[in-house]
Amino acid sequence: MILLRTFEGMLPMQLGVSREVELFLISFLIGAALGLCYQALRALRLIIPHFKAAVFTEDLLFGLFCGSCYFLLFSMYSLKMRGFIAFGMALSALLVSLLIGEPLIRLLRLLRDKLAGHIAKKVTKIRRKFV
Repeated sequence: MILLRTFEGMLPMQLGVSREVELFLISFLIGAALGLCYQALRALRLIIPHFKAAVFTEDLLFGLFCGSCYFLLFSMYSLKMRGFIAFGMALSALLVSLLIGEPLIRLLRLLRDKLAGHIAKKVTKIRRKFV
């Protein structure tokens, strides 16, 4: 499988418009997947409370993972850093955050608060029976 192909009259670093569109779509999909992973990480933090140091470490590792995905993507396809790759990844991650992440987090907070209130009422009833 040839990942980097050139056409007659092209320099080895040039991709052509169709290849750049394909690379943009691939970066868009990878960014969406990374955005979904980050939303899952946010949901996990909401369910299981974390210390600030743990949140910092998770964010740092996730940022390094995203950077390595970007590096692998541009080195695998074009051997050159291209802005539209980073733009595609960032745009799709932002769209995932706005369209899926925020409603999901609101729903999880609502469920957590309702469940916590329900559990508190049950504990109070049980405590009254024994005290």
